[in-house]
Amino acid sequence: MLRLFTKFAITLIFNFFLIIGAAGPSFGQECPEPATAANVSVQQKPASKRYDRALPIYRDKSARYDMALIGDSLVEQWQPLIADSFPGRHVMNLAVAGDTTQNALYRLDELNLPGFRPADVVVLIGTNNLGAKSAPCAVAAGVVAVVSKIRALWPAAHIYSLSIPPRGKKYASYEDIRISTNRLVASSLAGMPDVTFIQLTDDMLRCGKPSDKECSNYKPDHLHFNEGAYKLITSFLTSAGLRL
Repeated sequence: MLRLFTKFAITLIFNFFLIIGAAGPSFGQECPEPATAANVSVQQKPASKRYDRALPIYRDKSARYDMALIGDSLVEQWQPLIADSFPGRHVMNLAVAGDTTQNALYRLDELNLPGFRPADVVVLIGTNNLGAKSAPCAVAAGVVAVVSKIRALWPAAHIYSLSIPPRGKKYASYEDIRISTNRLVASSLAGMPDVTFIQLTDDMLRCGKPSDKECSNYKPDHLHFNEGAYKLITSFLTSAGLRL
């Protein structure tokens, strides 16, 4: 009888771990506490030339701006299209190529824009935190920390947090981690006042299901956006209530 019970217990435990493993990275990986997760720590990183040139202008004329963009290269490379995307707004593009959530937190700490009172802030960050060893909950903690920092800086602003978009080979690199991260961010931000999480429609961005075919919304690196992607994102933002 004891031998039968032991065999049953071993089988039950084995099946339990199979279920956890099949559930994806959010269950199969151990998540650090938000207070100790590297993704929510501040990490210094040099800014881009565009950012270094723009920031003094933003500081001198901060009162005339009513909107900010926060993020990495996906947002910084939006700059040539800003006037067309947001024709009725005065937009600060505070994004820097290559930034992680840690770098974005550092940049927000160092902003020093005392006269800036944005009505809206759009944030797209986290793609540079994705990797084979990334825990979705840790990446999500970093994104939520950036949104929380924005809320502390500009309490009257409405924040639009965009999901991490598809990327890489077949536009599906680190797909399980990315999708799990976006779900965790969505649930974490759901109760935060004046914050709207926008789940970008992945298939629309990558021109259909994951494949090796080129998509006109992306540059040849399958990471950075062309104009079509920015038009799509703008449409998602307006549908969520952002005034252009």
